[in-house]
Amino acid sequence: MTGGTGSGVRYLTALAGPILSAGAQFLLSLVLLRILDDHAFGRLSILLIVIQLGWGIWTALFCAPMPILLNRANPAAVAAVERALLSANMLCCACGFAVVAATARMLGEDNGTALLFGGYGAVSLLRWFARAHGYAIGQPLRTTASDTIYALVLLAGVGWMAATGLGSMRAAAILLLLGAVAGMPAFGGSYLSAQFLRIRLRHAGGYPAVWREHGRWSLLGVVTTEATANAHSYLVTLLRGPAAFAPIAAAGLMIRPITVAMNALGEFERARLARHLGPEGAGDTGPTIRLFRLVLVAAWIATAIAIVVLLGAAPWLIFPPRYAFGALAIGAALWMLVAFVRLMRMPESTLLQAAGAFRPLAMASLWSSGLSIVAVLALLFLATPLWSIVGVLGGEALFAMLVWREARRLANRRPLAQATPHNDPVIAGEAETLECRV
Repeated sequence: MTGGTGSGVRYLTALAGPILSAGAQFLLSLVLLRILDDHAFGRLSILLIVIQLGWGIWTALFCAPMPILLNRANPAAVAAVERALLSANMLCCACGFAVVAATARMLGEDNGTALLFGGYGAVSLLRWFARAHGYAIGQPLRTTASDTIYALVLLAGVGWMAATGLGSMRAAAILLLLGAVAGMPAFGGSYLSAQFLRIRLRHAGGYPAVWREHGRWSLLGVVTTEATANAHSYLVTLLRGPAAFAPIAAAGLMIRPITVAMNALGEFERARLARHLGPEGAGDTGPTIRLFRLVLVAAWIATAIAIVVLLGAAPWLIFPPRYAFGALAIGAALWMLVAFVRLMRMPESTLLQAAGAFRPLAMASLWSSGLSIVAVLALLFLATPLWSIVGVLGGEALFAMLVWREARRLANRRPLAQATPHNDPVIAGEAETLECRV
């Protein structure tokens, strides 16, 4: 950290693109909330959650290890692992297309709309990888430019839908796909050539080493974290149907700003902390972690004030009359509690990822996911679906406590600024036995 001005510019750079893109997608959701019926909006919400799960899986398989792998001292090794990541990314995106398209079809979309959602899922995964690559190599403006272009395309489509009142699942899929495609050129010709023209199937053979070192524990952490955070989404939809999930998703829209801040700063700071903790890094990570948390708390307070003003003055500006005010207020309060617990453990979780502590993080999320699933199931049988959010809150609270404990354990072993899998024999030995990193 080089001072207040430098820190402010850093956070503005990290937040600008994600705020624009998430804001545009937020507006799209608000417009479609009014145009679509509950069944269709529930299907859209579930599809977006599935695609976001894909982003989490990509973070585990590729994005989280990338800053560590691309900041090693051996240029030849860096080039080889970059080729492996790019090639494996392309192969896995084809699987992502099939999964999202099949999910859309199972939810009841027609074949054409399902294929469009599959296309958006695949291209969004390519863009998610490219965003992380930009951060990992120290070129965050590429990511900001891509996010901005994506947002502008979505805003144009949202304006058309709002003006005409015309909107559908297919229109949403087309718009999202166009935005994702338009955002790719911002990463530059050299990157696009490396991703689409210079990859070879044999290069993907280098990925299993990444999987053994980082990916498997990171993937377990993502899957169990998803179960902690979104068990209610899948269980409510499975047991009560998409229409029952629609009010929960509607209330969840109100915490989108803090979610955007957490995701954006987490991606940005993970890459930065990995470089800070690497062989050439120096200094204490404490000030960065404290500033990280302070910014998130400020975002939470601003979001809370905005929610109170909105619900107290004019909830009809966003929510159609069919959504009961009481349910929206309760849902917003519960989601804000969930968001607060998440943000309080986010800096430590990001630091542990940057340090390569994937297995202990995976174990923490494994325990929390179990609690969340059991609690959500119990609440679905004892109360209305809205109260299933309490089950998510319980899982998040356990996850936070376990993450804080693990962060203290590693900090007490040796200062994290010096004790990393790259340059400390004690932690490096532990990394081998733990298979490093969450």
